[in-house]
Amino acid sequence: MNIYAKCSNYASETCPCVLAESGHCIMCSMCRGEEYCDCNDTVSYCIMQELKNNGGKAKDQHHIVKCTVQSETMYEDNVKFIRLNVPNGQAEDFKRIGSFVFVRAKENTFYDVPISVMYEGVDVDSIGLIIQLQGVKTKDFSDLKVGDRVFLRGPYLNGIQGLRPLVSLKNKNAVIICKGIGLFPSIHAIDELKKNNNNVKIYLDSGDINRSIINAARDLFEMEINEMPLFDANKNISEEVYSIVDEAIRGNVAHIHLGLSNYAIKKLVEYIENRAGSDISLSCINNSHMCCGEGICGACTVNVDSKRIVHLCKEQLDVYDYGRLLR
Repeated sequence: MNIYAKCSNYASETCPCVLAESGHCIMCSMCRGEEYCDCNDTVSYCIMQELKNNGGKAKDQHHIVKCTVQSETMYEDNVKFIRLNVPNGQAEDFKRIGSFVFVRAKENTFYDVPISVMYEGVDVDSIGLIIQLQGVKTKDFSDLKVGDRVFLRGPYLNGIQGLRPLVSLKNKNAVIICKGIGLFPSIHAIDELKKNNNNVKIYLDSGDINRSIINAARDLFEMEINEMPLFDANKNISEEVYSIVDEAIRGNVAHIHLGLSNYAIKKLVEYIENRAGSDISLSCINNSHMCCGEGICGACTVNVDSKRIVHLCKEQLDVYDYGRLLR
């Protein structure tokens, strides 16, 4: 399989990273120990030169900062919104589409939880996060109150795959299909589409967490949401969802965004490609591949062939290729 990907941290203030230092750079063949340069960038940024300039070491990576809870709202008993202050002037760093952070309520570094940034209050140095209280790590956030401290690491920048067609779409029609908490990592995609004067229609399966997702979306973002079941009684993609996709293909929808699980993304990407080729551009959330965020732990890696490993937490892909790589 011929996969072209670009590192989400390429030419950023954290590039070169520890992958380049260890000889596993995603972008630079020479950092990987090869004798030739296969660089095809267009921003005149040489990772190898930057690595040499930095003494062969990675640049300073994402630091952990202490933040204070400015406000918190519970939606029923399983979804919590928290607004956190961030150090002066750093809220601007979280404005990039697809940004997310690792956050924890305890000092133990093994309790990091990757959470997408909902929105940024640049003027008041704050960010908003939605947390589904499910499992050992996230339940630590259930007792957070105003004034409490949390530990934040980030921002990271690969929470959404398919950014190139998403940000370039203007004055067109787009469809958003989400399930449960997958709606909230998709907020940046929805805002980007609306900012570029696209007509956006949102479909949501609120999942098995009652009405809290719907209530939070309508309260925080004043969203107009069309409800639908993602799965049928046999746990297959429902006919309602296939009908939504078919209508989009027959109509004049130019882009579909998927805020779903890996299984559902893979199924729908295959379905869309079989029905429409690649005529409709795609984007999707990338949540399930976030573990260390640096491409080091290996939890995000997929072997394309014997010579190519894709780091899904850092590499930005075409979503048709992304769907083929999902397990």
